Amino acid sequence: MTVPSTTSPTLDQRTLRDAFGAFPSGVVAVAASVKGQLTGIAASSFTSVSIEPPLVSFSISTSSSTWPQLREADRVGISVLADHHDVVCRQLAGPREERFAGLPFKVTGNGSVLLDEAVATYDCSIREEIGAGDHVIVLLEVHEVGGGDGEHPLVFHRSAFAKLHRDDLDPARLDGRINGAEVDGGSSDSPAQDHHDAEDAA
Repeated sequence: MTVPSTTSPTLDQRTLRDAFGAFPSGVVAVAASVKGQLTGIAASSFTSVSIEPPLVSFSISTSSSTWPQLREADRVGISVLADHHDVVCRQLAGPREERFAGLPFKVTGNGSVLLDEAVATYDCSIREEIGAGDHVIVLLEVHEVGGGDGEHPLVFHRSAFAKLHRDDLDPARLDGRINGAEVDGGSSDSPAQDHHDAEDAA
């Protein structure tokens, strides 16, 4: 069901950006080899969507000049950036010909580009694109997942990078429901310790 928009036309964009920025997120590299050319962007809007079928998504600005090229790839690689990748994120938002200079990565047989030092990687294909205002929501089907050498993710919060700290948090696993689904709290006998400003930034 489509709900009519009730957004006020006088809503201040700076105030809205600040409110959006209050929600911290991770950052991913979205990259592929398209007709032999390495192409990629950085996105802070990545999220898991579904376990069955395995789906993830991210959003990209309709003004992006890279997405029209990247969307032509047969497969797209998603790399969750590690907490030392702040420079990498800026590099992926910079000049197109320099985005992969000096970065350790691999290109899969299907053309996905995956960073070696990522916290996690996803080999995906584009399932659907959904227009959403000044952005496009890209729904991706996950075909393979993997891990890199990174341990902790890079955090993007209030238009700045940060690191994840858990010193003052309860390390116990979460039991209950989140997103309307049961949360796997782990087996009872296991230790409770496991758990826009650039042109193409999403």
